[in-house]
Amino acid sequence: MKSKNIFTVLTFVFFSSFCSSQEQVQVFATYDFKNTNTGKTQLVELRVNEKAAYSEFFESKKLADTLYADEFENVFFEKESKDSIGQQYYLSNNEIVFRDHIYTNNEFVAVVVTEDLPKMDWILKKGTILMNGFTCNVASLDFRGRVYNVWYTNEVPTKFGPWKFHGLSGLIVKIETEDKSVKFQLTSIIFEQNQKLGMPTLGKKITFQEFVQYEEKITSDFVEKLKTKLPRGTTIKVNDTESTNIEKNYK
Repeated sequence: MKSKNIFTVLTFVFFSSFCSSQEQVQVFATYDFKNTNTGKTQLVELRVNEKAAYSEFFESKKLADTLYADEFENVFFEKESKDSIGQQYYLSNNEIVFRDHIYTNNEFVAVVVTEDLPKMDWILKKGTILMNGFTCNVASLDFRGRVYNVWYTNEVPTKFGPWKFHGLSGLIVKIETEDKSVKFQLTSIIFEQNQKLGMPTLGKKITFQEFVQYEEKITSDFVEKLKTKLPRGTTIKVNDTESTNIEKNYK
């Protein structure tokens, strides 16, 4: 209840400031991000002004890439970069520039990728709900293999959200997939003096098509790495499992 009251007060103050001087301020919001498919919990920081958005994922823990085979010769693996810098996403009106990692030549390589701003076909639903002190509308989205339910508030008007989300009329308060495996939850919001938001730069520049190709072949690369650790003549097979990433596919 205390948290709810704080959000209510902040909403009034911030919304008044935003309306009176929208060009001079930017939103700084934080989210808890959980992906039960990977067992990962992260902090996401989002900065938004009238022209762009920048969000960054901060790792809660670091894991090395792990490979193992079970008694039936099925291969399982977890992949994780040891890079101290998390994923970064810069959204403008026509493109996304993001920093991530590819796996090549038995190592992770930081890359900076430019992607055309993908179309998001939001389905707006009727009714509102009070969440964290904000009056929220609800929308749903089928995007790259996952179906999302999203709660957003027009009390903080912006078309940008965390990660790659965009196209709604207000700040996103909560995002959850229908299977409840992926979730973003707003934890704080303040207004800052408007500053130019920088694009990710630390990494090898590749195209979005190249990034997708690396993502799609990562399984075969891990298998080849595993083969070098097994006795000669050993045969292995890979379970046909779904991606644990936010994006299950890139269609």
